[in-house]
Amino acid sequence: MKTPLKTILTLSNLISALRAVMTVPIVILLLQHDNVSAFFWCLAAALTDWLDGFVARRTDTVSEWGMIIDPIADKILVGAVMLVMFSEQIIPTWFAWLIIARDVIILVAGWWLKTRHSLVLPSLMSGKIAVTSIAASGILALLITSEHPAVQVLMILATAAMAVSLWQYGKRMYGILR
Repeated sequence: MKTPLKTILTLSNLISALRAVMTVPIVILLLQHDNVSAFFWCLAAALTDWLDGFVARRTDTVSEWGMIIDPIADKILVGAVMLVMFSEQIIPTWFAWLIIARDVIILVAGWWLKTRHSLVLPSLMSGKIAVTSIAASGILALLITSEHPAVQVLMILATAAMAVSLWQYGKRMYGILR
């Protein structure tokens, strides 16, 4: 793997930052109970999650800042949207707390690695799968209900994906610290 750039101002980083900014209209739409519009904004935000990585790889501008901004943008978006969806009773409490707990653990571990060991690790594919499954669960719950069997299955799959990704992040961190 090529050494990541140290620069912050890249198109891919701007796309990641845009995802965090997109949290505001999504939250407003959810609070106004305009779930259909929130659904389309969520789809656009999901597109930016794919697009930032594609642009970074395609333009050879993968950066340390991008490896920080991208997951933070994901966590801002997913965390805020899930909290609102929980408060509006769109998703169940257990699901919201699992998502937030996983994200807090990953953020704290990432911050610790950066401050103590000057390491910024790229996201793992299992983490991307977990975020995608969380998003799919939430987006589908916006359109139907979290009690629908399809949403229930997606939430169970998302929970399994979160467990796998957390285990893999922990395993990788343990390997680095050994």
